[in-house]
Amino acid sequence: MDASRRDYFRQARTLRWQLGTLLVTGVLVNWLMSLAPWGWLELLCVALLCLCAAGLSVVTARYFTRHHPTISLFNDRLWYRGLRERVVMLRNVRDARLVESHLAGWTRRSIQLQLDDADADEAEHVLIPLDAVAADADELLGLIRERAALQREQPAVH
Repeated sequence: MDASRRDYFRQARTLRWQLGTLLVTGVLVNWLMSLAPWGWLELLCVALLCLCAAGLSVVTARYFTRHHPTISLFNDRLWYRGLRERVVMLRNVRDARLVESHLAGWTRRSIQLQLDDADADEAEHVLIPLDAVAADADELLGLIRERAALQREQPAVH
């Protein structure tokens, strides 16, 4: 592996916890659906089962690919492999910060990259989720800022 490359992988423990939670939720919703006296409750349970199935599909895919890097930080670019694969050239990163969002008591941490743009109001933002990624967010953020500053200082090679 190149010394300039840092790889971050998914945490198997967190993924197993997510799989277990989705399975238990699906079984409970299925049991509730068998007891439902109203048609609208059955429809709600079917919708919840579909969400659980989609979640199981995503988490299972992440679990089986946990040995492949999720985030790779090179000297000149950041490569994120999630539901969508993204490659960001670090010379275009103006700012990087840690953001947290809350959904139903669950805190989701992400790194938000602000890309260079002539107009700051229309700057493009790239969100890199840190769900189940075994990475120290502060260390990763520091490396991104450091390498982005180095890339901006270097003259562009054509």
